[in-house]
Amino acid sequence: MILWFRSLDAWLARLERRAVVFLLTSVLVIGLWQVLARNVLARGLFWADELLQHLVLWLGFLGASLATREQRHLRIDLLTRLCPAWQPWLAVLVHGAAGLVCLVLAAAAWGFLRMEGLAGTRLTFGVPAWVAQSIIPLGFAMMALRFALHGVDTYLTLRQQQAQP
Repeated sequence: MILWFRSLDAWLARLERRAVVFLLTSVLVIGLWQVLARNVLARGLFWADELLQHLVLWLGFLGASLATREQRHLRIDLLTRLCPAWQPWLAVLVHGAAGLVCLVLAAAAWGFLRMEGLAGTRLTFGVPAWVAQSIIPLGFAMMALRFALHGVDTYLTLRQQQAQP
């Protein structure tokens, strides 16, 4: 079962990397065009600022998800410095707690998204706001899944080490 989750995680990471490259390129091109249009033509694209805001939101959550996968997210390692012998078990605890926090945030973000859908807020060109903001619960859910995978991996490794004489 864990192998299935690892292969799913690897497939999602490839998809996320491609999305990040596409989104970052889009942000750079649209942002540059917007600056040039405002300064040279004295008028910008009316939809560019709103689009750039949502592209940056997507970039942030996809980047956070990839950072979680590669364990390059922010860490507070005070306990591991105070108790280095407990570091592996603390890692299991921290991964579990971080995963739980992300799961709670994903649920809250899902509620926010539902309210946005009910409110009927529309962005430029009539795009529903909830579509552009759907990365919020999705991103938190992806991070929760990855924290859970890291926690389970660490736990299984510890159990194997303890079983060996």
